[in-house]
Amino acid sequence: MTKTLVEKHFDEIAGDYDFYKAKNKYYYDGLKKLLHQKIPEDKRIFEIGCGTGNLLVFLKPRIGYGMDLSREMIKIANNKYANYKNITFSTEWPKGKYDYIFMSDVIEHLENSKETFRQISKMMNKNTVFVHTMANPVWEPILLIWEKVGLKMPEGFHKRINYEEIGIMMKKARLKIIEHDYKLLIPVYIPLLTNFANKYLEKYLKNYAFIEYLTAKLYKK
Repeated sequence: MTKTLVEKHFDEIAGDYDFYKAKNKYYYDGLKKLLHQKIPEDKRIFEIGCGTGNLLVFLKPRIGYGMDLSREMIKIANNKYANYKNITFSTEWPKGKYDYIFMSDVIEHLENSKETFRQISKMMNKNTVFVHTMANPVWEPILLIWEKVGLKMPEGFHKRINYEEIGIMMKKARLKIIEHDYKLLIPVYIPLLTNFANKYLEKYLKNYAFIEYLTAKLYKK
C-alpha cells in the first residue's frame, strides 16, 4: 500500500516526536490542562491522531483508544504504554460509542476532514462530547519561522483551516458546536512576560491566543 505524504512524514519523524513535545513543554502542559478541564477521568475516551499516546494516557480513561495513521507512531505508543491494558493504540477506527472524542493539532493534516467528522459522529451518542483543538491560524507565519529555526516539530504538508470552514463541515456531519474559545496567549515560556500576559492580558486579546478550541455534540433528531 502506498503511503500518503502525511503518513510518510509522521513515520519519518516518529522517533523525534517526544523530543519535540518535551522541547515545547509549556505549550503541551497548557494543552493538557485545557483537555483535562473538558474531559473527565475514568471515561471511555477516543483520540484521533494520538501520536505516541501521551495525551490519551494523561487523561486517565477507563477505556481508551488512540488512533493514528502513522504505524511508526503506533509502534512507539504500544511500546511505551504496554502495561496499560485498558488503552489500545491502532491505525484502525474503533467500534462502538465513546463518552468523549478528541482531536488535537490534527485537522490541518487531514486529507478529508468532511469524512473524518462523519466518522466521528457515528461514534457518538446523545451524551458524547467531541473536543477539538488546533493552533490558531493567525499564528501560522510565526510557526513557519519557528520550524525553520528548529524550535518546533516539522509539520510536513498541512493546511490551516479556519473556524467558519470547520463549522460548515461539522454541521453537515450532524455536529452542533456548543463552545468555541481561545486559550494561551503566549505558548512559550518567557520569564516575567508569559505568566503575566496569560493571566492578565489574555482576556483582552483572546482571539489572538495560540490554542483555538471547540466542543460539540450531536444535533438532536
